[in-house]
Amino acid sequence: MPDPRDAPLAGRRDPFAPLLENPLAAMLRDPEGPGAAAFAVPTAGAPLPMTRYADGRERINLGTGNYLGLAGDPRVAAAAAEALRRYGTSTSGSRVLNGTTGLHLRLEEELADYYGTEAAVLTSSGVNANVGLLSTICGPEDVLLVDGHVHASLHAAAGASRGTAVRFRHNDLGSLKERLARVDSRAGVVVVVDGVYSMTGELAPLAELADICGATRARLVVDEAHGLGVIGDGGRGAAEETGVLHRVDAVTIALSKSLASVGGAIMTSRAAAEGIRASAMPYVFSAANDPASVAAALTALRILRSEPERVATLQDNCALLRRVLTENRARPIPGEGAVIAVPTGPDEVTGPAWRLAFEAGVYTNAVTYPAVPRGRGVLRLTLMATHTPEQLRRAGEIVADSVASARNAAACLAPAAIA
Repeated sequence: MPDPRDAPLAGRRDPFAPLLENPLAAMLRDPEGPGAAAFAVPTAGAPLPMTRYADGRERINLGTGNYLGLAGDPRVAAAAAEALRRYGTSTSGSRVLNGTTGLHLRLEEELADYYGTEAAVLTSSGVNANVGLLSTICGPEDVLLVDGHVHASLHAAAGASRGTAVRFRHNDLGSLKERLARVDSRAGVVVVVDGVYSMTGELAPLAELADICGATRARLVVDEAHGLGVIGDGGRGAAEETGVLHRVDAVTIALSKSLASVGGAIMTSRAAAEGIRASAMPYVFSAANDPASVAAALTALRILRSEPERVATLQDNCALLRRVLTENRARPIPGEGAVIAVPTGPDEVTGPAWRLAFEAGVYTNAVTYPAVPRGRGVLRLTLMATHTPEQLRRAGEIVADSVASARNAAACLAPAAIA
């Protein structure tokens, strides 16, 4: 029972009000609401193509970032188990104190070699990779030009910089040039984009962005969390796919997708990496990645490099599912990544469509505002290299039917809301 003395004074605003009155939280609390059960569904097993959920049922899993299927690979699990046995459960300290092991150093070396950069800096999450980089660059007179649809961590990280963060319209080169023209010619400029956008699978126009940055002496930062292991001949992401990896000043990744672990990394020049190690709060003041997760990522990276056919199989799977959805009148948003977004529209369609698909045996991600603009919800489907064609054909048919059924039901209840 809260102590009455802890209650805000009469007339004083409650600083917890943004939490207590959050409309999304209220929607999730409503057991009959459109968003009920669409978030944080407990699983009872590894994120495999067929995943067992807490209700005991197995479903086709189209809602995980396990793009290469390595989170269930015995080699990755064995490496994590051996590191757990040797190093224990935690480093119990930050990298600058006692938190560095030989595993951390080897993963950084091999990531830098993989991306062709001078150095890599390992962080405890993909979010911290973005915060660690952007919060340590720019002075008060400098500007970060950020695509409006980048991952939330990049917006937060840009806001933590001493520079001024300015958004430009998503994938709109004219909007970027317009904002660049307003920047003082003496100011430092950083352009920040996702290589593959996490909600839609769209690619950034990196070739054009690299040309703009080259012509204006701006730096280019690309988050490849959803490109790593997914596109490019070597699976290095959109920057490799578009031929501009060597022109990118820093690449950030999350280890929780294709590398079957947890954590993040920044690939950049040696001098910039040293600056990050010296000043980035997520590096200096956060406990280092636990050894088991580092070993898992290191083994997954080695598998990715030695088995490039996994990337090709994943791309084939993506093309198949896009085709099945289109044939069943659920054309997804155009994209090239392993994220496939099927438009649903308002919450009154998105939530029920998710639930229908879930009950029919397919797990997806229901995405609503603020992850996407209001009224432009999607069912977000993410694929694995280890899905079978049969699973994807069945899943595509179920998703398409679920969206159509939810639209029809919503139209009958409130035609004006769907118009």
